[in-house]
Amino acid sequence: TDRKGRRVVVVTGMGIVTSLGRGKAENWKALTAGRSGIRRITRFPTDGLRTTIAGTVDCLDVEPYSAPQLCIAMALTAAEEALREAKLPQQPGFPGPLYLATPPAELEWPQRKALYELPGSPDSGGYRRLLAAARTGQFRSMFEMFQFCSVAEQVATRLGTRGLPVS
Repeated sequence: TDRKGRRVVVVTGMGIVTSLGRGKAENWKALTAGRSGIRRITRFPTDGLRTTIAGTVDCLDVEPYSAPQLCIAMALTAAEEALREAKLPQQPGFPGPLYLATPPAELEWPQRKALYELPGSPDSGGYRRLLAAARTGQFRSMFEMFQFCSVAEQVATRLGTRGLPVS
């Protein structure tokens, strides 16, 4: 503790995943070479959009693709680098809580389409159709993936951190 009785926190390892690549070394090499992580968007059609460029992370293979799955892959990749740098074991059972910054996990068009295409009464649409699809129970995994804090929950489970994750 410090002289005011507060716990002292020391960062012993860091990890990074960006549009420039994986890891501190790869990112530093790209930065010092003057390379940009901004490029044409290829993940989806940009016809009719005003913005056609972005700093997307394309260095991780995620199947099937979804924003939460990509966030989980990014967080785990960065955590593995940080744990290696800190010389901490990488098996489950990390001896502390997880603090994670992550974007919201929102339903994307493929998932919305799957919900909409579930056979229902022809006169139901919109919210009624969504509720009918939800009542079938076929979308439990989608529900778990797109909940608030689902990315932090998944990462905490895989790393075996203590306590509830803070996202």
